[in-house]
Amino acid sequence: MTQVSNKPTERPRPREPREDVEPRATGGVPLELGRVFAQLFTDDGNASGAGASLSSKKASSDIAMIVALTEQLAPRVQLASHWPLQAVLYLPRLGRINASVRREQGGWAIELEAEQDATARWLSGVRQQCEGRLAGELGLAVSLRLPVVGCAC
Repeated sequence: MTQVSNKPTERPRPREPREDVEPRATGGVPLELGRVFAQLFTDDGNASGAGASLSSKKASSDIAMIVALTEQLAPRVQLASHWPLQAVLYLPRLGRINASVRREQGGWAIELEAEQDATARWLSGVRQQCEGRLAGELGLAVSLRLPVVGCAC
C-alpha cells in the first residue's frame, strides 16, 4: 500500500524583482546598435564581415541538408532488391521529398520530387552538389532529375 503524506505541498515562491538587472528602455534602438546592425547586414562586396558570414552559414546549412539527404537515400539504394526504388525522404525545414531510383547503364537515375515549392527551388540550386555527393557515396555516376517547379503565373 502506498503512503500519502498529510502535509501540504510546498509551492515555489514567486520571484522577486532583482535589483542588479537594469530596467529595460521603452524607446527605440540606440543609434550605435543601429549602426552595428547596418554594418552586419550590408554587403560591401569584399566578402568580409557578417555579409560573408551569412552566406557561409547558408552554404554550411545547404551542405548539412545535402549530407542528410545522402545519408537517407544511399543506404536504401545500396540495399534495394526491387527496381525502381521508391522512397520518401524527410529533411528538417525542407519537408518531404519523394525519390525514385532506377539503375541505368554505368550509373543511377534518381528523380527527386519535393512536396513544397520552396524545397523544389532549393533542390534545383544544389542539384550538382547532390549529384556529386550521391555519386561519391554510391560509387557510380548519378543523373539527378528534378521535376519542373510549378509556374508562378
